[in-house]
Amino acid sequence: MDEFKHPFIVGKHKLRLSKLEQLAKDLALKLNATVKIESQEGLIITFESKKSIYNGRLIQRNSSLTPQFKYELILEEFRLNIYEDFIEVLFRFDVDYFHLYDLSIKDELKKIDTFHRCFAILNIFGVKDIYIGDFNEFRNGKK
Repeated sequence: MDEFKHPFIVGKHKLRLSKLEQLAKDLALKLNATVKIESQEGLIITFESKKSIYNGRLIQRNSSLTPQFKYELILEEFRLNIYEDFIEVLFRFDVDYFHLYDLSIKDELKKIDTFHRCFAILNIFGVKDIYIGDFNEFRNGKK
């Protein structure tokens, strides 16, 4: 049996990444969510839809190491790192690449509530294709 490996899960989004406040408002409306942000001035601003089903925190990221990394949306079960062109999914629990891959091959990921919710959110963000992999693939020269 192979050792435990953390997967990466990414997909190309169709979000309009403008100002932090506008993105938070758009996310609250699209997700039926309460989205809190902390402004650079230290103010906490909350955008809330009438029938919120999700609670999240949106953080603006400015990184000289990865300038494409723009925002982080923290939800209850997972975190979405939002880059200029794609979203990276990070779960708040350990997920093994091989188990995840096996479930995806059997088309059983959608049967698990957490993954179902995650994929529904990604779909709302315009993600059509999801890519699952592990970082060791890059060391072996695989595409």
